[in-house]
Amino acid sequence: MKYILITVYIILTTSGLFCLKSGGNMILSLRHGLNIKMTSITFLGFICYLFSFLLWQKLLSTYDLSFVVPVTTGIIQSIVILIGYFFFHESMSLVNVIGIILVIAGIVLISIKLPR
Repeated sequence: MKYILITVYIILTTSGLFCLKSGGNMILSLRHGLNIKMTSITFLGFICYLFSFLLWQKLLSTYDLSFVVPVTTGIIQSIVILIGYFFFHESMSLVNVIGIILVIAGIVLISIKLPR
């Protein structure tokens, strides 16, 4: 169950970031009360991010902090770099590629359970 929740969390977080970036700017006006205008893509990103936050709370309260945080953060950072490169045509250097490989290696090492 832990890995399913982590996978869903990663999907929600990266989808939320993708939609927020794709949706463009949000208009926030405080003149005559609170007036927020956003595209449907931005709203979808907001909803994904909201649900990922709620799932994050569940993950942190249920599983080992020393496992959940490094694994999810590393995977999300790697996916975000790839999303930026493939979907938003952001630059990706050799250092980024090496970093992604090292993050994956670190996640594998963190996941290994050695006998005591």
